[in-house]
Amino acid sequence: MEAIRSISLVSPAAAAVIYVIAAATTLIALLRPNRRTAWAFGTAGVVLALVYVVLDIWPRPFPDSVPGFLYAICFGAVFVLFSLLTQRGRRAWLAVVTAIAMANAYLAANLEYQQYPTVGSFHPVPVTVPLTLEQFQAAEQASQAPQLDGREVGALVTLPAAPMRDAVVYVPPAYFHGATLPVLVLMAGNPGKPMDWFTNGQAAQTLDDFQATNHGRAPIVVSADATGSETGNPGCVDGPRLKVATYISQDIPALLHETFRVDPDQSRWTVGGLSYGATCALQVVANHPEAYGSFLSFSGESEPSVGNHRKTVDELFDGDEEAFQAVNAAALLADAAGTSTYRGIAGRFVAGERDAMSTAALPHLNDLARAAGMETTYETVPGAHSYEVWRTALRQNMDFVAQRGGL
Repeated sequence: MEAIRSISLVSPAAAAVIYVIAAATTLIALLRPNRRTAWAFGTAGVVLALVYVVLDIWPRPFPDSVPGFLYAICFGAVFVLFSLLTQRGRRAWLAVVTAIAMANAYLAANLEYQQYPTVGSFHPVPVTVPLTLEQFQAAEQASQAPQLDGREVGALVTLPAAPMRDAVVYVPPAYFHGATLPVLVLMAGNPGKPMDWFTNGQAAQTLDDFQATNHGRAPIVVSADATGSETGNPGCVDGPRLKVATYISQDIPALLHETFRVDPDQSRWTVGGLSYGATCALQVVANHPEAYGSFLSFSGESEPSVGNHRKTVDELFDGDEEAFQAVNAAALLADAAGTSTYRGIAGRFVAGERDAMSTAALPHLNDLARAAGMETTYETVPGAHSYEVWRTALRQNMDFVAQRGGL
């Protein structure tokens, strides 16, 4: 069983199988072509062209572009689907082919974004115990850390965090025995949700490995909502709909002080994220250096964006360029060069080697941060704009977070 669970879904061999299946299912749908086949082919092309326009031209809700190979495989899957809907004599057979083509398209997307690196990652072995806030408070009062298979593990606590979606909080075993611990606040990308860091990002495994070799001690890790919905993009600013900057810099820390026994010195705390969340982490520190002493920026953007610069200024700042620059991290860091505004703050910028957007943005931001007095580094790791990078980056920087937190 473990051999099956360890089968890679993102290796070159897996990619080859996915490409072969995509070609085979498309060719099967092309057998015995007629006018309905031509209609299915043309309609699939129109659908994918519209998707391309929306995702990569306008309104372009996400900053990173969808790779061409993924459009090609999805085109084949949509063509097979329309073939099923239009053919009369072989629908049962085409239904099977369509199911295979659609599942294969999902696996093709996984090649790029790597939410599920292995078969076993669809159903990971638990290394934390999920608790409601009430269950956590009862365990805290009893000084009883959760256990799995006779060993103490961390709790994964669902924390109501209105007006945004519930936060997810990892509490290490040492907490239940009286330890006062620093905090790492993480934010997911767009699209995304707080639990993404603990599922696709495998933060639970990273933290369990860390606490197991550090006498049950690890940072308290909070995955907070910074978008308001699965596909929301409020730009990590106090905009017309959501006050995200205030929420992450003030409301979340206040909630954590109220709910958990945390290190009262927030200069020992770290804020971080992936993609949109990475941009948000730097944005929060640049605007509110008193809120966190460290940050993690994994595959961040050059500036907050809801598609492009003009659209961002129009939608979030009512067209006021000065108002945008007044909170833009890059502008704030540039203005702070040679001052003591950010003295004592440290950060890590990490990008995937094949992530053109982040490898262009982050070296420049790192230079600005260092000129502004921060202690920062920039590095690349293998991968693109994907969880392959973000899992690695979190694991490699957990020592940094712990040391900054005084552990």
